[in-house]
Amino acid sequence: MVNLPNDLQIDLPRVTTISNKCINIENYISVMEYSKQMIKVNTKVNVLKIEGENLIIKYITEDDLCVEGKIYSVEYWV
Repeated sequence: MVNLPNDLQIDLPRVTTISNKCINIENYISVMEYSKQMIKVNTKVNVLKIEGENLIIKYITEDDLCVEGKIYSVEYWV
């Protein structure tokens, strides 16, 4: 059995941020809460909480989603 680094494991969530304006989340399970100030996303490992202003889900597919707005914080709840 080959041990892959965490960033190469396909089923782990991958979170990419671009400044404080955009977050792309791959390998998520569901959106748990959604408002202009907070979005909670359930992943296979934990819950990702995004707080900010004028948050929107720019796009959502079966594999990934993109959140845009003025992002203040990103928290991982275990």
